[in-house]
Amino acid sequence: MATTRKNAQPAPPDTPLDQGGWIALRADPEERITVGFSSIQERRHVLDWLNEGLRDGRPGRLVSEYPLLFERNASAIPVTLWSHTTPIAFCMLWAVTFRVGVHRLRTGMISLVYTDPGFRGRGHASDVVQAAIDEATALELGLLLLWSDVEALYSGLDFVEAGHESLLVIDAATVERALLTERPAPSLEIGCATPSDWLEIERLRGYRTCQLEFDPGELARSRSIPDLEVRVASDATGLRGFAMRGRGDDLVEVVHEWGGDADAALLCCQALLEANEPWNELFLMTPPAQDALSWSLRQAGAHRVRKRLAWMRVASPSALAADLSSMLPGVSGLAIEVEPTAGATPVRIRLRSAHGETRLDPRSLFDALFGCAGPEDPTELARALEPCLGRAALAHLPIPLFVWGLESI
Repeated sequence: MATTRKNAQPAPPDTPLDQGGWIALRADPEERITVGFSSIQERRHVLDWLNEGLRDGRPGRLVSEYPLLFERNASAIPVTLWSHTTPIAFCMLWAVTFRVGVHRLRTGMISLVYTDPGFRGRGHASDVVQAAIDEATALELGLLLLWSDVEALYSGLDFVEAGHESLLVIDAATVERALLTERPAPSLEIGCATPSDWLEIERLRGYRTCQLEFDPGELARSRSIPDLEVRVASDATGLRGFAMRGRGDDLVEVVHEWGGDADAALLCCQALLEANEPWNELFLMTPPAQDALSWSLRQAGAHRVRKRLAWMRVASPSALAADLSSMLPGVSGLAIEVEPTAGATPVRIRLRSAHGETRLDPRSLFDALFGCAGPEDPTELARALEPCLGRAALAHLPIPLFVWGLESI
């Protein structure tokens, strides 16, 4: 069911004008934003327009690249700006829950922000993203994430680049050296994933420190993503490891999903490298928490590239406070307030609890909570929160928030 928000005052009725023998109708300037699709026909109309703009000449490509968003997913919320019956700007809000250990972090991820070329430069992208922010707040999603190179747009909407992830540069020689340490069993067989392997891949993913929660069997829809290469390592006991490279037009040179035993995953990375010729290098996406695969590759000489995880901002302060309270011991009565800004004054976030209170700018807060991409000591960053959270909570920071390749949008 779509909801509608007016973006302008109603225009006067269309009035015919005589222009040198031509009859022109006065354009109705009214624009509206809808959240959700009101019908199957409207959904098809918007997706055809979006696919033409983002994947021109490849009908249906966008939907096939994002099956978790577009195939019967009630948590994927489209936001469309219309001029009359013409879509002119769009974004998608995906309402998800990350499992971090045994805890939950309610999060919204914003993607596919697009404005029709004929309507650019008028602030329409900001309009649809702001509508998505408002929807995330109403849905009590504490945190918002998105990925983009358009700094001016998102910094103007109070997003900041924060958190961290790493990419390891791997090549055949580096993997060979790592395999000398891991010594995989000769019984391991490497092959392309089959449809029956996906339930086992889902099981192996379940051991991760942080991951997006899927319904059982939901991840298997990803196997139809174009240009997704998956290798699996098996022995007589079953699937022991896997690795994935590419997904549609994104992550072409990145091993963005992997899991299982380190020796088995290494063999899968080796197979992906061999299949990736003439390129002789790939990037391996690695989470902030220490793991055996990343460690063996770094010991073998793999170069690490540290980078920010995403653009972040608070959506619902009360939801974020509740989720943090459940994650961090000794925290009671936590309240978060995004203080209003005046003119060019930067946003500040106020945290209060039974321990006390503190104020931080958003990037400092997120870096303290989730770590940072620079050389700073995460323990020192977390100490900025001690007046509010107490010393016991600091041992559980940074929270190992990470977004794997099939989870990212």
